Amino acid sequence: MSYAVETKKRKFDRILEALSDGATSPSRSSLNTRNNTSTTTLTQDSASDSSKRRRVAPTSKVIVTSSSTTSLSGHYLPSSRSAFLQRLETFRHVTQWHIPSSERINAAAWAKRGWTCVDTDTVYCGACKERVHVDLEVDADSSEAKDHEDGEDGTAQDDSFAFGSEVYEGLVKRYQEMIVTAHAESCPWHRRGCDATIQRIEGLLNTKMALSGLQTRYDSLMSRADEIPEHVSLPVENLEDAHILEDFRFTESEKPHCDALKLALCGWERKGDDIIECHHCFRSLGLWLYRGESPAMDRLDAVEDHLEYCPWRSAEAQHTEVVVGGRENTDNPEPKTRHLAGWALVFQAMLKDHNKKRGSRSVGSTFTSEVELSTAGSEVSSTPAQREKKMRDLLRRIKEIKKPFNVKSLLRRKDRAQT
Repeated sequence: MSYAVETKKRKFDRILEALSDGATSPSRSSLNTRNNTSTTTLTQDSASDSSKRRRVAPTSKVIVTSSSTTSLSGHYLPSSRSAFLQRLETFRHVTQWHIPSSERINAAAWAKRGWTCVDTDTVYCGACKERVHVDLEVDADSSEAKDHEDGEDGTAQDDSFAFGSEVYEGLVKRYQEMIVTAHAESCPWHRRGCDATIQRIEGLLNTKMALSGLQTRYDSLMSRADEIPEHVSLPVENLEDAHILEDFRFTESEKPHCDALKLALCGWERKGDDIIECHHCFRSLGLWLYRGESPAMDRLDAVEDHLEYCPWRSAEAQHTEVVVGGRENTDNPEPKTRHLAGWALVFQAMLKDHNKKRGSRSVGSTFTSEVELSTAGSEVSSTPAQREKKMRDLLRRIKEIKKPFNVKSLLRRKDRAQT
């Protein structure tokens, strides 16, 4: 699906959101009617009686909750990324949702089809009001009965494990089908869910936007620089371009904190004191677990600590196709493409900015050649004979294009035909 079609769909969904918000919000006339009744509002009380105002603490605030925040998950908006993230956020509590993120029936799979988590391993559809309880526990009694049938030989334990695995796989397949079939037949989520691009982090192909988001996340982490653990790991550390993290500068005079830069590169932001969070898989990490002489966790992996379906970690979830390498083979003009995860796209933007500031045209590493964003118009190194052949081909094509517009030649042909 093209970006233009996606944009139109999202604009249409925003219009639906605005209409639904207007329908759920009370009208001005109804508010006036309420004000004319005997019930006294908070505004009238505070304006008429100063003693009541003194009862309110100076630090108290009136919190206004937008109706769209609570209503998005209940509407059929398959192209709305904000609605999808709102549904996905309901699965964030590990005490309420116990399905591993590596499973085919993980939280993202349910959220893409309109489900929200409302209770312990229980999902709910706001459109058709259906509920599903997900239970992947294998019946222990059936497993024990299988052991007794197999007898006391050495293969009993292996057969029991195989039987349990088979039952578990059957449950996963059953719930995978129920993601669609558990909706009511008249429910629009039964017919169509979110597309493959719904989890995409937008703007990462634009170097300026990618670096702007990187700095925003970096600044949030550096508000408490002393909480950042040392030696944050990154998959790019073993490659030649790892030095870019030490050489990278937001400004010419400031050298960034390397570990904070790695976390910001991979989408982490500060959530609170000593806590960082990802806003696309809603994973939270306590930084105190990675500090001290004997930390509870050995290392903080900036990529692998995301959930498996997070677009910062998963190239499939990010679903952004980029060109790999150059068009060296003239027989096959179509370039090779691949999908990259969010962190790799931001790292590529850092490389491009670093090389641009230093006037370098070539990136010069295996990683960069694999994730190069565009090769249109790039000059591939070739021999003088190859360059001369390309020039002759180009001149021949230009002559062929100019032939229909050669007026003198056309007049000569006309005169010859008349004579």
